[in-house]
Amino acid sequence: MKIKTIKLILVTLIGSFLSVSCLVDDEVDSSILGETPFVVGFERATDNYIFTPADTQPQSSGDIHVVIVGGDQGVNPPSDVVFRYEIDSATTLSDSAYNITSTSEIFTIPANGEVANEIFSYEIIPTNIPLGEEASLIINLIYVSGPNSVAGLPFGQLVVNVNRCNPFLIGDYTAANTVGGSSNGDGEAVVVTAINCNTYQASNLPNFNSVQFFDFILNEDNTITLTGTLSNFSNLVTGSGILLPNGTIQIDDFDIEDNAQDMSFDLVPN
Repeated sequence: MKIKTIKLILVTLIGSFLSVSCLVDDEVDSSILGETPFVVGFERATDNYIFTPADTQPQSSGDIHVVIVGGDQGVNPPSDVVFRYEIDSATTLSDSAYNITSTSEIFTIPANGEVANEIFSYEIIPTNIPLGEEASLIINLIYVSGPNSVAGLPFGQLVVNVNRCNPFLIGDYTAANTVGGSSNGDGEAVVVTAINCNTYQASNLPNFNSVQFFDFILNEDNTITLTGTLSNFSNLVTGSGILLPNGTIQIDDFDIEDNAQDMSFDLVPN
């Protein structure tokens, strides 16, 4: 019995020691927090562009602000914080395919402020990007002066991803051979647009009485996979189809979660 009692006392003492140790560590971490640098970054970390041969006008980024995104327990800097931008060496987009349109290379967040006075901006020139090219423009923020500050990832770097491709299914179609759903959709007009190089959106599900859009993926073997939801509803869309040699999009199996199943139709290019 005495041995057991001694063991229990030792376990209790060890537990107390560990508990105190954890409390001490917490106190140290709290003191360090007040010394953390201000974290500065762009207001967004990525921009993504899909260009087709129809896109011939320069694409502007719009205004991109440089802001305090964290650090020093939410307190604003006591004096001006200054950063500049720099094009990263990992950039693969050709110099002729973009312009930096900012009026200043320097961004100053004023004392007690959160947003720089200057604004960053750029434009992409799609006609100077070869068809089939995927490339990136990478812009870094570099610390210049002011209170202890860093450009913290991901917002300390703006990555602009550009893809110029030819999603050739874009166009106007007419529905035929419609089976299933709530109406006979033969003759319905459907417009197909590109979400990206191999993902499309069809403006109208011909099997329904009301216009509902849906998305599909064209795979490398010309098979089609339905994806996403029906319009802005939460009902998942699943199914498959194939692109015929004459350009007809043939949907063999179109299912809508908790709604309709086994619908089929052809979209014949106009």
